[in-house]
Amino acid sequence: MEEQIPPSQSPVQQPMEGQITLEQLAEMKARARELAIQQAFAQQSMQSQQAPKVIYLRRNLTVAELLIVLLISCGIVTGIQWSWSFVSNALPKIEIKVR
Repeated sequence: MEEQIPPSQSPVQQPMEGQITLEQLAEMKARARELAIQQAFAQQSMQSQQAPKVIYLRRNLTVAELLIVLLISCGIVTGIQWSWSFVSNALPKIEIKVR
């Protein structure tokens, strides 16, 4: 029979050649975490220094927007015609009397 090791005595395994110990693994994880944090800070500082890009989207007008544009333009044209007619009719009627 093979020798059984009691659970209270755990043997210290010597790393075989090419194997990574738990301490080395923990060090590599800590180093990777530090590098990731440094890269994230570097990217944030690079983005904050760059001017924000403005993106223009072209879209078609909706029916409601077309109707509003039509009503406003008709109102402007009608208003100009009424005001011209009022001014052209009212100005000749004004008399200046000199005493």
